[in-house]
Amino acid sequence: MTDMLTRYARLLAASADAHVALQGGKVSRTDDMWLADFGGAAGFANGATLLREPQDVGRLAAEALDFADLHEGPGLFYFWGGWPLPEPVGPWRSDGRPPLMIREPADPPRLPHHVEEVTGDPAEFEATLARSYPLDRAGWQPGRLFGGDIHATGWRLFLGRLDGLPVATSAAYTHDGLTEVNYVSVAPEARGRGFAAAVTFAASCADPAASAMLLASDLGLPVYEKMGFRALTHFHMWAYDR
Repeated sequence: MTDMLTRYARLLAASADAHVALQGGKVSRTDDMWLADFGGAAGFANGATLLREPQDVGRLAAEALDFADLHEGPGLFYFWGGWPLPEPVGPWRSDGRPPLMIREPADPPRLPHHVEEVTGDPAEFEATLARSYPLDRAGWQPGRLFGGDIHATGWRLFLGRLDGLPVATSAAYTHDGLTEVNYVSVAPEARGRGFAAAVTFAASCADPAASAMLLASDLGLPVYEKMGFRALTHFHMWAYDR
């Protein structure tokens, strides 16, 4: 389990290194954690990801806080990983324990929905994501997460459509035999129609030889279980409101 947690943590770090730098943000890496800041509100993308079991949580949390306060911009900054954390001390607060799930390589089923890979301008993808995913909208700005060069980073974006209109999103990044599935969202008017499964399958199978991994929300958990994902453990999350 420890090896898988470390591999997943390094997958998260790899998926964001080029992405954050491309968008003009800041990154920093130590043996213990990887830190990223887009320079503004960016959902779960701003934070410190633990790369191994922490030996001195207080010191690491203080370093993460120093990093977060170096950069301006509203939004949340996270401190998280697959290893247990104690109760946080202010200004940190607890922010949940989402299940970390995995699905072994398998072909996706045929689903009655149109899902396309976004290979050009990602503006439509990001706009769809922004209205159905927690992007800290009070400070989010178009182009903050997905600029025109996102495709050069290795990220792959998928968009689901209902009657031609964009209503669902997902994204995938593959590294070291694992695919991170992220940014799964479905607009309110399209929920309950199977779009979550459709876009998640698209991202999960972006590399047919890789196992897919994701952090599940309460809303998405039953969907992912039906798709064949199984829970490995829980991520432990702290948040800081900048």
